[in-house]
Amino acid sequence: MIRTALAMSGLAGLVVAFFAVFGGMALVTGTGVIIESGLRSPLTGQRLTGADVLVSRPQTVRAPEDLPVALPERAVVPAALAGDLAELPGVAAAVSDLSFPAALLTGPAAVPVSGHGWSSAALARQSGPALQGRAPQGPRELAVSADLGVRQGATVEVVAGGSRGAYRVTGLVSAPGVYFADDAAAGLAGRTSGPRAGTTDLIALRAAPGTSAEALATAVRARVGDGYVVSTGTAKGDAESPGTAAARTLLIALPSSIGGISLIIVGFVVGGGISLSITRQRRDLALLRAAGATPRQVRRLVAVQGTVAALAALPFGAAAGYVLAGRLGDLLVHVQMLPERLPLTYSPLPALGAALLLLGVVRLAAWAASRGPSRMPATAAVRDSQSEPRTPSKARFVIGLVIIAGAFGLSALPLFLRQEFAAIGPTMAALLSVVGLALAGPRLVQFATGVLGRVLPRRTPAPVWLAVSNTHGYALRTAGAVAALGMVVTLTTSMSLTHTTVMRATDEESSKIITADAVVTLPAAGGLPAELLADLKATPGVRAVTTMGTTTVISEDLVLGDGSENLTSRSAAVLGPDAGALVDLGVTGGSLRDLKGATIALDADPSQVGRHRNLILGDGTKVKARIAATYDRALGLGPVVLARDLVAGHTTTGLPATALVKLDDSASLDRVAARWPGLEIASGAVSPRAAENSAQLWINLAVLAVLLGYVLVSVANRLVATTAARGPELAAIRRLGATPRQLKSMIRWEALLLALTAAVIGLALSAVPLMALSLGFLGRPLPAGPLWLAPASAAAVCVVVWLALDLTARRLIRRT
Repeated sequence: MIRTALAMSGLAGLVVAFFAVFGGMALVTGTGVIIESGLRSPLTGQRLTGADVLVSRPQTVRAPEDLPVALPERAVVPAALAGDLAELPGVAAAVSDLSFPAALLTGPAAVPVSGHGWSSAALARQSGPALQGRAPQGPRELAVSADLGVRQGATVEVVAGGSRGAYRVTGLVSAPGVYFADDAAAGLAGRTSGPRAGTTDLIALRAAPGTSAEALATAVRARVGDGYVVSTGTAKGDAESPGTAAARTLLIALPSSIGGISLIIVGFVVGGGISLSITRQRRDLALLRAAGATPRQVRRLVAVQGTVAALAALPFGAAAGYVLAGRLGDLLVHVQMLPERLPLTYSPLPALGAALLLLGVVRLAAWAASRGPSRMPATAAVRDSQSEPRTPSKARFVIGLVIIAGAFGLSALPLFLRQEFAAIGPTMAALLSVVGLALAGPRLVQFATGVLGRVLPRRTPAPVWLAVSNTHGYALRTAGAVAALGMVVTLTTSMSLTHTTVMRATDEESSKIITADAVVTLPAAGGLPAELLADLKATPGVRAVTTMGTTTVISEDLVLGDGSENLTSRSAAVLGPDAGALVDLGVTGGSLRDLKGATIALDADPSQVGRHRNLILGDGTKVKARIAATYDRALGLGPVVLARDLVAGHTTTGLPATALVKLDDSASLDRVAARWPGLEIASGAVSPRAAENSAQLWINLAVLAVLLGYVLVSVANRLVATTAARGPELAAIRRLGATPRQLKSMIRWEALLLALTAAVIGLALSAVPLMALSLGFLGRPLPAGPLWLAPASAAAVCVVVWLALDLTARRLIRRT
């Protein structure tokens, strides 16, 4: 069976299937590596290497029938727990650990460091002598890492935990960061008063001699119960860094979000490759049926061909997939969506999973493609073996048109909803329209070329007439390439310009929302100290100052598009009752002056003012918040705004990230910048989500480039195989009197007709969703962004088609 299958398929048929499976294997393996890394990659660069066990609060929220939702803000534990755990048998030491942002002010620069209490220094990672000098004892003393280049005994100026002051360096340590006396560190971290009084970040335990880390962890779990996370080994890194859970969620969610598109494209290309291989064997399969082969035997033979090609491609595709995953990981780090301390994990599991998935896709594609030829009567199979069916399936055509119509209906969503949720409509419309084109394509091509053939002038050159007639007569052959190439144009323009249009709408709305003249930040210190805010307000020429921060809020069914049972995590702006002078959200009900206590502002109907919503804050705290105001400018700051009072004590730093400033004198902030090294001042409004949107754009473009490159290579390979199989057809035309020059001209006209059809259809399918999105979000029909992508993608399609057909036809005609 295997020898017969390979002999019938020929080299060209196997090559088509090989490259289709190779690219699909690389894509699926690469995404699998990313997902596996999110699930079990260890965090490198742990600080508390001297601790055997870490006890912390969970940094995720369990979601029913879904992945846990990450909590990016630090969830705290009672500091008194350290004393309780110190009494456990097998505990040599129990230390409360605190981490908070700090910055060394050195001349015009601010060096960002991490501040800690001195008691945790004994458990920190050491690269040399533990201490040179003595430990800090007073409120204005500290020990610093020797790597910072500070001299022992020197006085340095430090911004720590929102407080600026001069500190004497009492010692140098080989551990990273700066270390304050324990009482001073608790005050700087906001753990002596307010909502987080009497808490710490985590408890670090050192096991007594003779007690293993796992045995101690088991005893600790029995003591603290299910409300805490007890970590050992490489898992300690996650306990130290609360943002790791969010990074892991990204590694799982990002490939999953693009995985649907990837699988559709892989299935599309693999199915097309198998179908082409079968089309090349129509005559041989017909003879087998006439010789008495059963339909089941024909299907098994085709399945063997696809499986052999797939097995040959799997190892090469897997190797390419691991390389692709590494490049994607580097890109995620570069756009700051992934910390460098969270490396990718490489194991055979992604390749094995991808191999099973691709083999399943190949078998399914082989079954679907061979189902028709295997069920035909033997006489009909022989009769139709030399030509494809003259009339493509009507049912397939109707289903394709219905899908395209539904896609266009879905693309109208932005006309009625001006929210990011509505942007999903055009993206899904592009995917659905490509599927509809694949189904309706044969009849559309046949109809269009039939009309073109009837309107051609009588003096049309013979090569042009032959090209149109061939395209019309072999509509199935042409439509497969048109659908794949049209998909390249549609996805390139639609997915890219959708994202850039939403970004432009977000920026334009942010400029309307934020009416401040300047935006002030101090990133090296992790936020804005209270002294800096007071300095801004007291500066002559400054008319008004308000703070704005960002955090994460988790909810069920908070705004339109949220699931009624699934938890949705989103970024939320943090404002106070004084924001009205510098922030214009387009309030439709209530007032921003009422953003006090446990309140929120929401993108909702004004009738919702006064009602309550259940929320989970970024550190996992569950709250019930009253809706103080509603607004309609949701693109700029998002659909929900939290009151400053509500999130107080529930963020990692406890500091506002940004100050919005209204000025009478634009030079007044220069005096403030001179007093605060590292201060950054931006003129005009900047969306708080601009960096996030930009990073997402680069990721989407990178993934899209890989996917569409895979499609183009596969289609080019398919066109080469199709053209190479036309030897008998070209020989027959040659015997009828056509010259080699006329045959070459005919092929070129076919290439031009194929490329232009794919480009026009692809642009048309993307134009409708993009126009609807632009009208809804920008108020104009033209999308924002690099419009040159439309002609560039069309030109790429033309070049690929021209090279694939012309170069292959030249060699074939010479042999003919």
